[in-house]
Amino acid sequence: MRLGVLVFARSRSSRLPDKALRHIGGIPLLERVIRRAQLLPWPTFLATTEHPADDRLVELARRLGVESFRGSEDRVLERAVLAAEAFKLDAFVRLCGDRPLFPLDDLREAVRVMQRVSTSQPQAAPDLVTTFGDGRCPRGLMTEIVRARTLRRILNLDVGAEQQEHLTQYFYQHRGDFHIVNLPTPAASFVCPGFAVDIEADLVNLDRICTANPALDLAPAEADRIYAL
Repeated sequence: MRLGVLVFARSRSSRLPDKALRHIGGIPLLERVIRRAQLLPWPTFLATTEHPADDRLVELARRLGVESFRGSEDRVLERAVLAAEAFKLDAFVRLCGDRPLFPLDDLREAVRVMQRVSTSQPQAAPDLVTTFGDGRCPRGLMTEIVRARTLRRILNLDVGAEQQEHLTQYFYQHRGDFHIVNLPTPAASFVCPGFAVDIEADLVNLDRICTANPALDLAPAEADRIYAL
């Protein structure tokens, strides 16, 4: 099984434009995500859009030694499928470019599960391995490993705009149609501000954490322990 990490990012976010290049602890948000992904033993790729505004994201990725795929701005599911096919991935780690402290241990375990089942029972390979099994997870800490050919099958169903935007939504809405492996949800507090950057307050919160702990982009510690710092 060829596996890779797809980082999804774009410049024209409606709630916080250009957040991918906003600095957290002196480092652009997208750079933090990519550098953390590069701690994993699988190749990292950027999946961004064809809009000229995202030329800067492609250049940042190139500087970090990461190849990019450029596709639709709104049809994220389509972009994911085409990126996986372009990089010849059988499965991929789905990473949002606004989650700089995603838990590495959870990702490694999810990949082990995907690869173990795929090797021992090729016909029973999971379509999705996730920590969102109970329908909740602290913001920014969700882990998902997606089987590329299953995502292509969903894309061929001509799904709606909302399912195109949220590329794994169809799995959760039709759980009975797929082999989904649910892993334990991270133990971080559900009342904490979270670890994803959606609005300005999130940026301020994560900037505070990362400024106080400047090596976090290269630290394998779990995000809930990081937050306790």
